[in-house]
Amino acid sequence: MEFELLELLANASLPVKIILFLLVLASVGSWVLIFEKHFTLDKSLMASHNIEDRFWDGEDIESLVAEIKEKNIDELESSELVLLTVHQEMVSKDNKFRSIDSLERLIRVIISREDERLTKNLSILATISSSAPYVGLLGTVIGIINAFRGLSTTAQLTLSSVAPGISEALVATAIGLLTAIPALIAFNQFTRKVENILNSSLAFAEELISKSKKDVT
Repeated sequence: MEFELLELLANASLPVKIILFLLVLASVGSWVLIFEKHFTLDKSLMASHNIEDRFWDGEDIESLVAEIKEKNIDELESSELVLLTVHQEMVSKDNKFRSIDSLERLIRVIISREDERLTKNLSILATISSSAPYVGLLGTVIGIINAFRGLSTTAQLTLSSVAPGISEALVATAIGLLTAIPALIAFNQFTRKVENILNSSLAFAEELISKSKKDVT
């Protein structure tokens, strides 16, 4: 079966070969992005939930901040950035109420930037998932056209006259779907995970701000 498939691909028409090459390239690219995003978002989720859970368990904020400061700023995740920002704002300004008023704006900026960072390249998965079936469909149409051309060159209707065109049409359809489906599933999963991270960090920020307000009253 494997040799028959390879022979079919070798004998496919040039337009179908180009389409299949583009679909395979898109599939490989989407899987690379899927694995990269999986590890990136899992790392962000674990780090953010870790700092939040320790805060909810009553661990001293100063020790949490000291631990965060040991990391490179580029390595900090959403809730770590939120905690560090709130702490620095509260200890660096004399006017506490003005500081609290500015915190909400700063938190919105942080969440917005984290949203941009965490969703980076997710649009590529969305594009692949939405366009791959249509690219495969184009290969299907070309394959059907080739099948009719094969039929027109023979005086008698035989399976061998239409089989190559039909086969490459079905292969193009299958490759298009196999490219699109994983990208679509991954895009939906990653989008929900990003929303989970950002919503959790936002709730964490609101609790920190509320605690800061109590400290200054």
